[in-house]
Amino acid sequence: MKNCAFMLFLLMCLIATGCSGNKKLSGKVTFEDGSPAPNGTVIFLKDSFTSKGEIQPDGSYKMSSERENDGIPPGEYKVYVTGILEPPQVIPGAMPSMPASLCDPKYENPETSGLTCKIPAPGNRFDIKIERKK
Repeated sequence: MKNCAFMLFLLMCLIATGCSGNKKLSGKVTFEDGSPAPNGTVIFLKDSFTSKGEIQPDGSYKMSSERENDGIPPGEYKVYVTGILEPPQVIPGAMPSMPASLCDPKYENPETSGLTCKIPAPGNRFDIKIERKK
């Protein structure tokens, strides 16, 4: 009977904490002048595993693996950002312009971004500072 109670307790703990062991992670993406990146995606890559976080207008993001805001498994990741675009110019009577990238293209590739993060990160935060496109 004690073994059943212990097993039930253990099962409840696993359900409450989640079996995946994912760690919550959030942060902020800013340019070198401190202004927030207005949009885009932060991507963490380890082997063939990818985790993403959508950048909000204030530059903040939260990482997700399978479900929104479910965190990211522990490990060492290459980090890169994509889709940081200027808002499209809307001119009445004209075709909308294609939005241009605001960040240096090196940040859009995991091999050239120079960004890495070890999960779990201190304070469950990983802030990213990027350079603007020249």
